[in-house]
Amino acid sequence: GYTTLRYALAHSLNVIAGRLTIGDNPIAPPGQVVKYAKNMGIESPLMAVPSIALGTSEVTPLEMTSAYGTLANKGVHVSPISILKIEDKNGILIADFAPDYKEAISPQTASIITNMLQDVIETGTGAGVRRYFQYPAAGKTGTTQDFADAWFVGYTPELAAGVWVGFDDHRVKFTAEYGQGAQAALPIWAKFMEGVYKELN
Repeated sequence: GYTTLRYALAHSLNVIAGRLTIGDNPIAPPGQVVKYAKNMGIESPLMAVPSIALGTSEVTPLEMTSAYGTLANKGVHVSPISILKIEDKNGILIADFAPDYKEAISPQTASIITNMLQDVIETGTGAGVRRYFQYPAAGKTGTTQDFADAWFVGYTPELAAGVWVGFDDHRVKFTAEYGQGAQAALPIWAKFMEGVYKELN
C-alpha cells in the first residue's frame, strides 16, 4: 500500500526505493542515481539498472562512509586521505596533503536526507544505536544478498563512520538472525561512536 519515503527508509521497505527507479518515467532514473553516487564519492563501477536502488553494485566501506560524510558536510564531498603531512626527524616539513572539496549535492538535499536518516535511528531499523550512543545521529542499516554482508553507516555533525561485517569469501554466510545490519554491524558502530564522544568530552 501507500507509504512515505521517510517511513520506508526508516524501516528498510526496499520495494519503495525500487519503485523510484522503474517505469516509463521514473522519479530517480538509474543513470541519475549513478551520477549522484559518483558525485558523493563512490568510485567503484556502478550498473545503471533499476536494482541499483537496492544496492546491487558492490562498493567499499571507505567509499560508502565517504558518501555519507557528504551528507554530514551539508552536501560538500571531502575526499578521504590518510596522510596529512610528512616530516623528517628534525620536524622539517617534507610534504603536506589536503583533501579535495567539491559541492556534490545541494545543502537542502543533504538536510532533507539527514533528517530522514535520523528517523532510521530514532524509530527504525537503527534504533539499537540508542542503547549505547545518545548524541544526534543519522544512519542506515544494510544487508546484502544471502546475508553475505552486514552494514551500518552513520554520522553526526562531526564524524562519519562505517562498519562492514562479512567475509571476502561469499560462500560463507551469516545466519539470517545475525546477517542483518542492525544485528551484526550496528552495535559495533554505536559502541565506537560512544567511545569517540567520551574522548571528545
